[in-house]
Parts: sequence; C-alpha cells; structure tokens
Amino acid sequence: MTDLKPGIKIEYNGAPHEVISANFSRSSQSKGFMTTRLRNLIAGNVFEVVFRDRDTINGVEMDKRKTQFLYKEGENFVFMDNNTFEQFEIKDSILGEKSGFLKDGMDVEIMIYKDAPISVELPAKVTLKIIQTEPGIKSATASDVRKPAIVETGYKLTVPAFINEGDMIRINTSTGEYVERA
Repeated sequence: MTDLKPGIKIEYNGAPHEVISANFSRSSQSKGFMTTRLRNLIAGNVFEVVFRDRDTINGVEMDKRKTQFLYKEGENFVFMDNNTFEQFEIKDSILGEKSGFLKDGMDVEIMIYKDAPISVELPAKVTLKIIQTEPGIKSATASDVRKPAIVETGYKLTVPAFINEGDMIRINTSTGEYVERA
C-alpha cells in the first residue's frame, strides 16, 4: 500500500487508473490507510479513494508504443505509431492537462491498455514558444515578478517579467511551470 505514489498505474474496479496523489495516515485504532486521488485512464474522471491495509492493489499491464503526435482534430489528438505507421486518436478528456504540452511532430510514448490508447507519457520538459504575454520589463532580471502568458499550444502559465512574445521557454510537464529560457 505504501508503494502508491503519483504516476503509478493501478487497476481499480476493473479499469486502469493513474495515482495523482497519495497520503498515508495512521490512527490509533487502525494499521493505517492511504487516501488517494485517482484518474480513470479510460473515462478521464478524477476521484478520491481510501485504501486500507487489508485492500489488495494490483498493478495494471500496459504496453508502451513510441509514437509521434501529428495534429489535433476537434476534440481528438491524432498520433502515429513509429513502427507500424498506424494512426489512432485519443480524446482531449483522456489527455487532460497533458494536451497543453503536445506540439506537432513531437515524439511521445503512448500507454496501451487492452489494445486501446489511454495515456501519453511526456518528456520531463518541453520547449514551446510564447505567443501572447505583456511586454517584457527591461530592468526585470529576477524571476520573482510573474505575468500571465500563452504558449503556441494554447497552454496558459505564468512566466518571469523579462520574457517576451516570441521567446522559447522550457516547461516542466509534471507541474506545468516555467523552468527556463530555451
């Protein structure tokens, strides 16, 4: 039970889920319990589950495929398998916030569960171009002053005041935060 950590994939109620957060607690009358937030990797919904020490938690068998993100079409994201050149789609609701880091032509790994694509494994950092933000302040060299910005994929975040439109920045894909200029 203490192996439950953010990012771990488990089977719950017959479907694959990803652990978003996990907090272990102990009371004087129990051996302990784990309060978790899970994302259903098929439906995309997020909910809270409490696991007790007597609960059995099984990992989930998934395949990984190296793919290339091609384009977005409506609510679907289209990918191509790098080995078979087969194309398939994943719904925006399943990708969640990860969709804000997908750039045309980007290589990513897709998680496959029972022959259906259900999740994308992104690199730790992505480089994206700022397309909209307030003008930079020349005297601002410290990163403590922040302003809103939008990158080329439509993802919104806050960046240091010295960043301008057209700048390339690196973003941490697990936190969604600005890391550095590219």
